[in-house]
Amino acid sequence: MTPKWIFFDLDDTLFDFTASSFISLCRLWDESPTIRARFDNPDSFIEEYHIHNKLMWQLHESGQITADFLKPERFRLTVFPDLHDDVSLKESRRLNDRYLWILGECDNPVEGARELLDRLSGKHLIGVLTNGFTEVQYRKLRATGLDRYIQRMVISDEIGIQKPDPRIFRYAEQETGATPETTIMIGDNPDNDIRGAINAGWHAIYLDRKNKPFASDSTLYLGRLNSLQDIRNII
Repeated sequence: MTPKWIFFDLDDTLFDFTASSFISLCRLWDESPTIRARFDNPDSFIEEYHIHNKLMWQLHESGQITADFLKPERFRLTVFPDLHDDVSLKESRRLNDRYLWILGECDNPVEGARELLDRLSGKHLIGVLTNGFTEVQYRKLRATGLDRYIQRMVISDEIGIQKPDPRIFRYAEQETGATPETTIMIGDNPDNDIRGAINAGWHAIYLDRKNKPFASDSTLYLGRLNSLQDIRNII
């Protein structure tokens, strides 16, 4: 097919979130005496953080907690597991704000992202459809310079709806005039990006950078790729 709109996920599809988060958390450990007092090395801090961050995101995506609760709570559970007072909460908010600031300054596009967007931008309209926090998502795009290729950003935090909910795909259509028949979603998350897009009637391409299995017999599923460079074989 020849798509009019191509929507990309952001984290670990266009922006190398995994590498950038690691860099940001290492820097946070290095800067914070409070974190270093609990963790002897950044690896142990990062491992513990990911346990709580994953749980918080699961609760957020199921609607059980808000984003405002998630952000400091993941650091409170990591650094102050036995405390829940004003001091620990204030420091957890500070750590979260610092982490997101560092993360938003990382110039780490996924390999091939700039070249692919440069090739596609003259032929197609390009959007980003992402679950994430509004301000930091915009800052990631600006830091990488990828923002110049993007006609529209749709961010879950701005509208209160997250992928894979079909309503976020409908919202993207309403905001851009995109139609399911001429729109492709490209992303690295089999559930949020690929199943979500297919269930909304969009075509989908799975960017499998982490060897997560996915299979679909839907005619809307256009294929599985290991790198952005390979997308030229489909689009």
